[in-house]
Amino acid sequence: MITYLSLISISAVMVLSLELSHVAGSQIPRVRGIPFDKNSLYNPDTFTGCLDGSKKIPFKQVNDDYCDCPDGSDEPGTSACSNGLFHCQNHGHESKDISSSLVNDGVCDCCDASDEYNGKINCQNNCMQLGKEAHAEREKKAALFKEGEELRGQMIKRGKELEIENNEKLAEIRVNFKESESIKIEKERIKLEAEEKESVILEKYKKIEAEKNPVPPIEVSKEHDAEEYFRMLDTDESGTIDLHEMTSKLIFDRDGNGIVSEEEAMYFLGNQDQPNVEEFIYKAWDNIKPIIMKEQGLFVPPAQATPEDPAANVPQDEMKDDEAHDNDETHDDDDEAHEDDDDDTHEEAEKEPEPEVKYTEEEQAIINEAEQSRIEYQKAEKDVMDLQNELRSLEQKVERDYGEDNVFASMDGECYQYTDLEYVYSLCMFGRTTQSSKMGGSEVNLGHWNSWTGPDNNKYSKMKYTNGLTCWNGPARTVDVELICGKENKLIGVGEPSRCEYSMIFTTPALCHASSHHDDETRDEL
Repeated sequence: MITYLSLISISAVMVLSLELSHVAGSQIPRVRGIPFDKNSLYNPDTFTGCLDGSKKIPFKQVNDDYCDCPDGSDEPGTSACSNGLFHCQNHGHESKDISSSLVNDGVCDCCDASDEYNGKINCQNNCMQLGKEAHAEREKKAALFKEGEELRGQMIKRGKELEIENNEKLAEIRVNFKESESIKIEKERIKLEAEEKESVILEKYKKIEAEKNPVPPIEVSKEHDAEEYFRMLDTDESGTIDLHEMTSKLIFDRDGNGIVSEEEAMYFLGNQDQPNVEEFIYKAWDNIKPIIMKEQGLFVPPAQATPEDPAANVPQDEMKDDEAHDNDETHDDDDEAHEDDDDDTHEEAEKEPEPEVKYTEEEQAIINEAEQSRIEYQKAEKDVMDLQNELRSLEQKVERDYGEDNVFASMDGECYQYTDLEYVYSLCMFGRTTQSSKMGGSEVNLGHWNSWTGPDNNKYSKMKYTNGLTCWNGPARTVDVELICGKENKLIGVGEPSRCEYSMIFTTPALCHASSHHDDETRDEL
């Protein structure tokens, strides 16, 4: 016979373990700590035991504060099973699952306070407030994506236009390149013919020149000079010269912008990617040698002052001032100087200049023609090289992966900066990344564009830049760039999570597409 006290006891247990809710129009007990979609698994009439099927237990052992099931399924509403899960309903905000070990631990983990039901701590239900804030944030994000997606559409349109333009320009340059190569070949033929005629004349006067210079200058062979310089450039002793070895030498900065580009490096290497010593001597050395001679000061400007003429370096204004100041005091000295000058002039007049080699009018015309043919050949050779560099650059653009619908194409070559307390960082899309100290000093190359590295479902959300300047006693610098949705293309953050490995955050409308927004959007469980 059931007594009043036993009824009170049973009622207390039911309060701990069960809640009542309407399901399919009927009132059935609902176990604390489980989501609605699992309520049917805990029906007292059909419950057989642990959900993994490992053990049969009666329904009365559910949420009795003793762990019977290995999978923790019998204690979703208590902390008895460390591997169990407690479900926070969080009406008005987003629901979530927490570890059962957090139930009644004195910390409010559920915004609806359902995890702290033993009364030892007073948790406030703030789900409605959090829900409103989350809703406002989603609205703000939705507006951002909507505006960003419109800008993204413009970027896609421009990307498709660039694709057509680049392909048309590529076809045009290929035609021009072939024509330039033909012109170069013809100019080379004309040059060789003119130089052959010129050599006959020069040979004729070789003996006269030899008599004027009985001790010929000692010349080191082309092969010797070039081989020595090759060994100097080949820092890794690989037997070849690569672009990295060339771009690290500022002597090859043709345009004077402080950076040796790959195009400049290729020019000096004779458009060879990794020439060996023989290829370097016969294809690259003629381009490099003039730069070295200039660096060594072997080219002397015609108006440079000589040691015998120290006044040549004095500005004209200063000379005039000095002359005006000393005019009255130095008349006598001037007269004596004039007399000395006259004596010198007479002495010089008595010395007859040595006769120079004079070519006939016809010979001079042949020599001039040969010189002109060399100038024209060099111009034709430069035109071919410039077109080849432009062709290579365009081919890279045409083959490059600019994302879905070429959305990133319009950003190619654009650079963006970010400044922190110490450094100025630069990110050039599909180019390279750099770091410069705000106090001055040389720029540090952090890495060159390598590839997209985002996950399969969002490949274009991350970029990788590699082969930056090698750290002292460490690896070459690299940069990971994370791209997120934003109304403008902007570099908003830079860090160095580990030595020589940098991270950047970049906002762009290119990432504002509906699919990514819906994937990220979190829905309320109301």
